[in-house]
Amino acid sequence: MPRKRLLLFFSLVIVSFILMTYQSNRKISNPLRLLKYPVNAANNTIHSMCSSIKGSFKKMRLRDEENRRLREENGNLLMERQRYRDAALENARLRDLLFLKEKERKYVTAARVIARGNERWANTLVIDKGSRDGIEKDMAVITPRGLVGKILSSSDSYSSVLLINDINFSAAIRLHESRTEGIISGTGSKTCILKYVSHEYEVKASEMVLTSGLDSLFPADIPVGSVTKITKKGAGLFQNIEVTPFQDTKTLEEVVIARR
Repeated sequence: MPRKRLLLFFSLVIVSFILMTYQSNRKISNPLRLLKYPVNAANNTIHSMCSSIKGSFKKMRLRDEENRRLREENGNLLMERQRYRDAALENARLRDLLFLKEKERKYVTAARVIARGNERWANTLVIDKGSRDGIEKDMAVITPRGLVGKILSSSDSYSSVLLINDINFSAAIRLHESRTEGIISGTGSKTCILKYVSHEYEVKASEMVLTSGLDSLFPADIPVGSVTKITKKGAGLFQNIEVTPFQDTKTLEEVVIARR
């Protein structure tokens, strides 16, 4: 037993000696190295945060650029669609004018509206055709929908049009169903008034009004408008009849000129 204890004691001494020798041979550790770990960790964290923030801003900038590009493309597409729509509408109007040209034997020329009247001549238009194109004063101005007015004056390249709703305009007309004749005049508003129709004649609401050709100005059977209001009481010898023209003069872009 004592022998075993002695052997264990010597073993512990040898191990202790070996450890002391190993420790003495190691270099003394620099205590400042212990401070580098938290500093490096902080630097790494800050660098990571900066990279993350830069990445976020970069993504935001790219997203803004993409949104701006998409908005521009969307705007271009809308403009292109509007151009196609305008072209389609113009083609439809020109087809109608071509049909009217073939139908109207007294066709002179077609023209574009290039200006509208001022305060003094509010119910007038200016078109881009004149006397060089065969246009003369008092010629009829029409569209596929109906009567627009008449030529007020013309120069070589331009003409002025007096619209149907002007107070100075008048034309001989005939009611389509009753064949009653009268004179239509402008009122300065959207509607016209049909004059000189006696109470003995039955006029129906919505009855079509056509030119009669009896005024030596307008060709016969041009659509003018429809009856929208009839007043018999207090109208004197004649009925008070309101007519709404078929053609809205505020939306005119092209017209046709016809001779008597």
